[in-house]
Amino acid sequence: MACSIAENFGQNLNELIVASEISGETDWSDPKQVIPLFNDISITLNNLCRNETAIQKPFLIQPVWKTIGKSPRLAENCLDVFVWSDLAFVRFILSIADLSENCLKITRPTRTAIWLYKMLLDICQNGKLNHEQIIDTCSFNTKNDKAFSSSGQITNPFMKSTRLETPIILKSEIKKIILGGGQELLSPERRFDAILYNSPELFL
Repeated sequence: MACSIAENFGQNLNELIVASEISGETDWSDPKQVIPLFNDISITLNNLCRNETAIQKPFLIQPVWKTIGKSPRLAENCLDVFVWSDLAFVRFILSIADLSENCLKITRPTRTAIWLYKMLLDICQNGKLNHEQIIDTCSFNTKNDKAFSSSGQITNPFMKSTRLETPIILKSEIKKIILGGGQELLSPERRFDAILYNSPELFL
């Protein structure tokens, strides 16, 4: 995402990065030194989202599946996708990250905002970034196997649309998507996998 944004803004990226509190001595692994940077991080990411000349690019395809109410039965129109643009996802990260300088703990969403900011800052200052080093350095005592996870209740305000109220793919088409007995390889401990695994009639 950082590379996509940097390519989008080009030389103008430098004008959007706020780094008033950063020095060459900043220890990015120390929360006590990073939390005071939250205002710069927030302003920078908001600058990106509000820039009128920005051209958004597709960034993430999120699968959508719909059940009948809260039951484990798929609706007739049950599958679709939602495409996040790079800047829409930045806006989403901003909405779930706690960038208050009074925060007591750096959560996964907040850490993701820090990662993105540091990557963009490195691109501006050095013309390149080392994403693995940034992720390892800015782990803040939390596993970095994933950036963060988010429930549907949180993403729904961003994704809500008439199209997704009636997903485009019918449940009768699932057997044309999962082929060769692939449903037998799913992990039943995951809700959607469990629905497919326990619905053999879908594959008749």
